[in-house]
Amino acid sequence: MIVDLMSTTTSDGIELDGAFFAPQPGGSPTNAVDAILLAHGSRGNFCMASTKHMAEDLRARGYACLALNSAAHDTVWNNPGDGNNYGNGFEILDRSRLDIRAGVDYLWELGYRRIGILGHSMGAVRVTYYAATETDHRVAAVIPVSPVRLSYSYYMASTDAAEFQNIVQQAGKLEADGKANELISVKFPITQLFSAASYLDKHGPEERYNLINLAAKISIPLFILAGSLETHTRLLDMAGDLASAAVNSPEVRCVIIEGGSHTLGNRRQEAAAAVLDWLASLASKPVEV
Repeated sequence: MIVDLMSTTTSDGIELDGAFFAPQPGGSPTNAVDAILLAHGSRGNFCMASTKHMAEDLRARGYACLALNSAAHDTVWNNPGDGNNYGNGFEILDRSRLDIRAGVDYLWELGYRRIGILGHSMGAVRVTYYAATETDHRVAAVIPVSPVRLSYSYYMASTDAAEFQNIVQQAGKLEADGKANELISVKFPITQLFSAASYLDKHGPEERYNLINLAAKISIPLFILAGSLETHTRLLDMAGDLASAAVNSPEVRCVIIEGGSHTLGNRRQEAAAAVLDWLASLASKPVEV
C-alpha cells in the first residue's frame, strides 16, 4: 500500500497529520462524490484499522481518500505551539469542525469538488455534527459508521443511569472547584480518560451533540452504517433513530450489517460494499463554488 503522508494546519493553528490515498486507475467513482475525508474514532488516529481499511477499499474503486487526524487523536498529547493538552481526553467536540474543514480544504485545493465526509464511532459524530452545523457546499454527502449517541437524557433513562450520574457529579464538582482540566478515569460510556470539562461537554445535560436533535439540520445525502451486535447503551438503535430524524436530507439510507461489531472491523468487505453501493446510487448535482 502506497500513500502520501501529509500534514495541514487548522485555522486555530493545530497541525494535523494524515495520509492521502490517491485513487487507483480504472476505478469508477460516482459523479456525485469524487473524494472522501475519513475521521477516526475515540483514542484513534489516521492510521487506525477501520479508517485505513475503508480508505484502501474506497480508493480501489477510484475515490481519492484523505485519512486525517483530528486534534483529538490518541488520548493525550501536548502541542508545543501553544503548550496546551489535546487528544480525546481533552476534546471539546465543537472544535472538531475546524479539523473537518481543514481536511475539506486540503482536498479542495487538490482539485476535488464533490467531497464526502465519513467517520467511524466518535468520528461519525464529528462528521455528522459538521454536516448539521456548517454550511459547506463543498461537502456532497455524509457517512457516519457506527455513530455514538451522546444524550444525557437517554443515559439517565438507561440501566447505566446510576454509574453515569456518579461520573457527571464527579466531573461537575471538579469543574466547580476550578479543576475542569483534571483527568478522571471512567468506564461509561467507554473506558477512557476524560478531563472534567471534556466529559461534561460531550455527556452533560445540555446535549450539545445529540445527533438525533441535530439531524433535521442535515440537508445533504446521509448514509448510516452499523452492525447488529452494537447493543451498548451508547450505540443501541442509534443508526435507525438518526435515519428517522434526518427529515430534511434529500437521500437517507440506513444499513445494519448482520453480525457486525462496532465500526464493522469484522465485516470489512460488507461495510465497504455497502458504502460503495450507496455512493453509486447518488445523482450528481452542480458544484457550488
